[in-house]
Amino acid sequence: MVKQETAIDLRLVITSLFSGLKYAIALLLITILLLAVTYGLGWDWSAYEHTIYQYSIYAAIMLGALATGYKAKVKGWLMGILLAVVVWLLFFIVGRIIGLEQDISKGLINGGIAILLGIVGGVIGINL
Repeated sequence: MVKQETAIDLRLVITSLFSGLKYAIALLLITILLLAVTYGLGWDWSAYEHTIYQYSIYAAIMLGALATGYKAKVKGWLMGILLAVVVWLLFFIVGRIIGLEQDISKGLINGGIAILLGIVGGVIGINL
C-alpha cells in the first residue's frame, strides 16, 4: 500500500514562505551592497546592470525556495511555486510603483523561469 503524503496547513505554508522570503531578500541586499562597493571601487558594471539584477533575483528565488522547502518538509514544488510567485509579484509591483515601463510578455517569461527555479529549489530543499 502506498503511503499518502500528509496535508499541509496554512500556518506551515505561511511560516515556510516567510522563511524563504527572508533568505531571498537577504541575498538580494547582499548583492546590492556588493555591487555598490564594487562601483565605489571603480569597477564599471553598468553595461551589465539589467543582467546582473535579473540573475541575482533568480538566485534569490532558488535560495528562498530551498529554504522554504527545507522548512516545510512537504510539497516542496508547491512551496517553491508560491515563493517564486510572491517574489515575482513583489518585484512587479515595486517596479510599477517606481514607474518602470514593463512589457507583459517579458514579465511572463521571467515569471515562468522564476516558477521553474522555485520548483527545483523547493524539491531540492525538502530532500536536504
